[in-house]
Amino acid sequence: MERIADGLGIPGHMLDLPERPWEGTPSPGVAASAEADALPEVLLVSVHVDGKEQIVPISRRALLGNVMGVALQGNSPLNSANASAEVARPRTISPRRLSAHHSEAAIQHLRDMWHTLVRADNLFGPRHALTAVHQQLDVLNGLLEGSRGEHRQDLLKLSAQYAESAAWLHEDSMDVTRAETWTGQAMEWAMESGDEAMLSWTLFRRSQLAAGKKNAGQTIGLAQAVQRRERALTHPMKAAAIQQEAQGLALDGNETDCHRKLDEAHEYAAIAESSGDARSGHGDFCTPSYIEIQRANCWLTLSRPERAVSIFRTALEKLPDVYQRDRGFAQARLAMAYAGIQEYEQAATETASALDVARDSGSGRTLQEAVTAINALAAASNVPAVRDLLDAVKENAGF
Repeated sequence: MERIADGLGIPGHMLDLPERPWEGTPSPGVAASAEADALPEVLLVSVHVDGKEQIVPISRRALLGNVMGVALQGNSPLNSANASAEVARPRTISPRRLSAHHSEAAIQHLRDMWHTLVRADNLFGPRHALTAVHQQLDVLNGLLEGSRGEHRQDLLKLSAQYAESAAWLHEDSMDVTRAETWTGQAMEWAMESGDEAMLSWTLFRRSQLAAGKKNAGQTIGLAQAVQRRERALTHPMKAAAIQQEAQGLALDGNETDCHRKLDEAHEYAAIAESSGDARSGHGDFCTPSYIEIQRANCWLTLSRPERAVSIFRTALEKLPDVYQRDRGFAQARLAMAYAGIQEYEQAATETASALDVARDSGSGRTLQEAVTAINALAAASNVPAVRDLLDAVKENAGF
């Protein structure tokens, strides 16, 4: 029962286990571990910055890591220079050379596992899928040590696929450092295997990470590099790359070229090559409604919230149900747009919905955007709906 609970992330205090007198009194280390397990995955902490109250999300992993840093080095738990955890890299386990028959069976099993993990991510969020993804990466890295020729190429392609998934899951868990590391690993394996589609996709993912850091030049340059690899791109992949260039142009303040690129991306997204429900791989999410959500995001980046509101609302109505996290993220951005035009009640409503999605999905990325909206609304705390939202956040600070 304990192993199952641990795998599902169920806090220890929620288990009703029989007493086990043969184990004696638990050691202080075990007791501390049980207390840590009872903590929520993310805490929303109220701090004061320049005299203003701000909500800051802190992950349980980072919090416990910094507390340990205090015990060992005397650093502050919130300002430690060692705040980031060590970057996870592939570990080699039991490398051995498989026969052709066993290698093909292993590859097929790991492919099936990848599809299962994608579904688990969609259903339960990143923290439930991450452990399994890393376990499979350990297995793959061990198999690669003993593989040669065609079987090695197949393993490399699958390894790159898993590494890119790990990158996304870490990004969605607010761990950009590991996201960058695993994107780089996916790129390395894709290059060795000659997987042009994956290599193009890792360039796209690097562009996304650059946009998250507000690096306009790198966002644009990497998105353009993807587009130059046209032979490897499906229509959804091309639409994704073009709209990503538009994101960089918005960061650069280039309104005209930004929306010209979004129009071009919309044309490619409208060419149906998939069901638009994330079944077909790279760029499958890039539907016309997704492009319009990005158009609204660009209007926000360009400081035109009044133009973003109606586009967000229309696009959200057409967004496929499978993209719940994207819906929550867009609702948080819509809240920012409402705040920008001083429609604070609507902003509070959308923020509350985004928080619900973040809680249900475990998406740190969605939570971070919702927290940004909460902090933007703090100046309007005299509005009843906003005050209720702020009070609810403080009362339910764990996610």
